[in-house]
Amino acid sequence: MDKEIEFNLIERSAKGNTAAFRALVEANQAFAISLASRFVRDVTDAEDIVQEAFIRVWKNLNRYDFNFRFKTWLGKIITNLCLDAGKSIKQRQTQALDHSITHQANENATNELEHEELRKIILHLAQQLTPKQQAVFVLRDLEQLEPDEVCKVLDMSNGNMKSNLYYARVHIKAGLEKYYQIKPQNQT
Repeated sequence: MDKEIEFNLIERSAKGNTAAFRALVEANQAFAISLASRFVRDVTDAEDIVQEAFIRVWKNLNRYDFNFRFKTWLGKIITNLCLDAGKSIKQRQTQALDHSITHQANENATNELEHEELRKIILHLAQQLTPKQQAVFVLRDLEQLEPDEVCKVLDMSNGNMKSNLYYARVHIKAGLEKYYQIKPQNQT
């Protein structure tokens, strides 16, 4: 969505314009459901979290910081709701990585089985990450948010975000190497 249009919708929504708010919700609904689904196992739980997030957005539009994208603010609210509700990434819906991994699979049954196996391994390895590492991994690598947006959503410094992402990737890479019995390359 164009930045000017988005800001206009936010301003009108903050003044109580429900049609503008409806347009804002519709423009961001897919992102919101996708993000919440990466944190919770059940689609209904994800929808409930998204609904609560949009209620909070409506109530707090007067506090929106126009220096950041609306998606960043919405993502922060959704992430906090997921974590506050005890919905850890460990319980992430099985289909969370389907789009990221199996989307690229061929119609070839062998490839599909290989991608399904890889998806399950990555899900298992992600369950072993700390909550911060999981959140950074989901937002940066799966949702592909920009680093500054991840920092804003998780209230962490760029260095802290990079550190958590580094350790998450190292853990997942090591787990994949162990699973596939690949010897790690010597680092110099």
